[in-house]
Amino acid sequence: LLLTFCTTLSAQHWDDYRWKNRLLIMVASKSNHDELKSQRKAFEKNPEALIKRDLLLFAVKTNAKILSKFSIKRDFEGVLLIGKDGGLKFQAPFPVDPKTIFDRIDSMPMRQAEMRKHK
Repeated sequence: LLLTFCTTLSAQHWDDYRWKNRLLIMVASKSNHDELKSQRKAFEKNPEALIKRDLLLFAVKTNAKILSKFSIKRDFEGVLLIGKDGGLKFQAPFPVDPKTIFDRIDSMPMRQAEMRKHK
């Protein structure tokens, strides 16, 4: 389980996770943003689900470079799901039910292959 608050995810940093982890990026204007704290707590309630899905949590400021990578407006506050392939898989404003994210991941072909492999 990883949660960091950073202003940038550089291209090098980004590539460190590709094909290894899915990223849940929570975007807020400041680190003590109430919705960000609530969203983080909702995901931290089920660490096993995060581990099982190779999902890492990040919190970034609304001016983070990653937003421009996906053509997301700088005033966006919410959740981004990045797949192991580095593509944007889901985007929604706060709050997002963790089950929505887990279901989205579980419907992905790569995740389904992972589940078959681990049975």
